[in-house]
Amino acid sequence: MRKYVFIQNEPFYLPKVLDKYLREFADSTAGINIQSVAQGKRSVVGTAMDLLRLYGFGYFQWKLRKFICKKIAAKVMNEWLGSTRTCHSVKAVARKYGVPVTEAVNVNSEEFRSHLRDEGVEFIVSISGTQFYGKKLREQTPKGIVNCHGALLPKYRGLMPSFWTLANGETEGGTSVHFVNEKLDDGPIIVQKRYRIWPHDTLEGVMARSKDLAAEAIIECVRLVESGDFTTMPNDEADSSDFTMPTRADLARLRAAGHRLR
Repeated sequence: MRKYVFIQNEPFYLPKVLDKYLREFADSTAGINIQSVAQGKRSVVGTAMDLLRLYGFGYFQWKLRKFICKKIAAKVMNEWLGSTRTCHSVKAVARKYGVPVTEAVNVNSEEFRSHLRDEGVEFIVSISGTQFYGKKLREQTPKGIVNCHGALLPKYRGLMPSFWTLANGETEGGTSVHFVNEKLDDGPIIVQKRYRIWPHDTLEGVMARSKDLAAEAIIECVRLVESGDFTTMPNDEADSSDFTMPTRADLARLRAAGHRLR
């Protein structure tokens, strides 16, 4: 089964997720499409400003410093020196396994869809992708498009599910791999994995745990689809909850529940 991966250009957790995936499926993966970290219609700068207003200067500058250090390490170690011993970007992971990369493209464009057809792509895996996948793209992908979402769907659809899980005092979180349809986080679920949340858990810790589970869930999903022997779980919209960008009041609730950002 010929595959393609759509993945967000996030340097903290996703290189490890992609490495685990490609370790299993690099030889049947036609390419990696790297998408912007910007959420929805926001620009990268707009997304950053929203996060600054939400988290405040302390956590934001800590995260920004880590982001810049990752970008510098990726440029120097992975690009200039050509080392893939430690991969600091998803692009470096793709290079490690010899999988071609596309960047800054509209995946719904006729040009890109033609590229997928030329490569014989039958199945697409979206890992924290930030683009909407239109009808024509879905229809030309015979085995379907699946998305990995960091929550126990149908609850916590939308943005920043790890944050909302903590802010709402949940004692359990998880990750879901589901088929993509015309609505956000709405298609039937193929694999779902759970983890326990403790009062001392931090947002950074929960995001790391979610991404670890995501790699396991994606690998399991791909194997199930390849076998053709699987059943799906309902992702009922009637039971769903949808979330957008949190506010400072939501951050206060997260802290009131005993959680910290890091």
